[in-house]
Amino acid sequence: MTPEEIAFEEATKASITLDQRLNLGTFILATATDTFLCGVMIIQSIEYWTYSKDDRKFNKASVLITTMSSLGATIFIIVLMFKLFVYNFGQYTPFAAIPDLTYMCIFDIIPSTATQLFFTYRAYKLIGRSKILALVIISMILVSVAGAIGFPITQEIYHRNQSDAVLQSKIALTYCWLSGALGADVLITISIMWGLWRSKTGWKETDKTVKRLIRVMVETQLPPTILLIVFFVFVFGFPDYYLDIYPLWVQSKFYTCGLLASLNSRYSLRRAIANGSSSGRIQSKAPVVHVLTETCVQSDGQQGTSTKNQPKPRYLNESDHFSPRRQPAKDPLDLDDDSIELDVIPTLDDHAQRLQQGTTDVEAEGDRDSSHKMDYMDNSSRTGLTDRRK
Repeated sequence: MTPEEIAFEEATKASITLDQRLNLGTFILATATDTFLCGVMIIQSIEYWTYSKDDRKFNKASVLITTMSSLGATIFIIVLMFKLFVYNFGQYTPFAAIPDLTYMCIFDIIPSTATQLFFTYRAYKLIGRSKILALVIISMILVSVAGAIGFPITQEIYHRNQSDAVLQSKIALTYCWLSGALGADVLITISIMWGLWRSKTGWKETDKTVKRLIRVMVETQLPPTILLIVFFVFVFGFPDYYLDIYPLWVQSKFYTCGLLASLNSRYSLRRAIANGSSSGRIQSKAPVVHVLTETCVQSDGQQGTSTKNQPKPRYLNESDHFSPRRQPAKDPLDLDDDSIELDVIPTLDDHAQRLQQGTTDVEAEGDRDSSHKMDYMDNSSRTGLTDRRK
């Protein structure tokens, strides 16, 4: 080794051993988390392709891009770990010399951009097709992409030249990369939340659906946003440590798993609405026992009471409120072409019509019973039990 290489090895060793357990432990923890989330992503992907064979092409393309790039990131991390801890074991120079660490941002920017564009389109439709909102979010995404692509290039140039100008450019590109992605995520989350909250109608079932969608958005959008904030703090708050490796390596899985969770939640939402359960589980019903009874009543010639002049019932039961209801819109997130709709609720006229039809059926049944009883009374009993004694 040349004196320059020896000096660089000592400098890197001093940086790593500043807190060796924290720095090296970050690599192990990041790899374990990424591998675990990769398994979750595979399960979510299987579920998506099982139930979404007829999904729109845009959704399929987004899922394909994010899953393939995230899977590539996992393979890249495994190869990098072998290079750092197996093939170059005992050497500290690879932790600072090889540009492979910085190339992870390319694997991160692909799924994050695809996911952000996916939700940008949903926010655009939910806010009333606001072109200004879409342009602002897309501008932030482009700034993030430019910073992510330019960062590894300037990092490699800096390792060769050690120029202050290149260092400032690298810092500026890092700011662009993280701030652009963070701004886009925050704006998308706020826009969708506000649009969903504004879509409340005051009706119980519709508002329950909207609340479920808001909960889904919180569960899928907040984790990558919080991770970006942590990433930003680690990069600029703790530059002497390798803490930024953790968010850098798991970022792609956070976006991909969030996207797949949003798409797969459509089925649980439909099941929850169909079964009346907020958790999407099928509610068990008590067994119904049917008892057949026969009652013979002599007809005295009275006809059934007509319901034409009767006042219309106010409620079918305590939970049915009859008033003009707006038809719930399609899925506010427009995640697919199918709509998440409530069951059709009968109106007063429909109920009165059913009552009138039921009364007619009762009258016809009464006539049949009357003729049957008269036939029974006019003929002698077959058993002789009801014959009059002479």
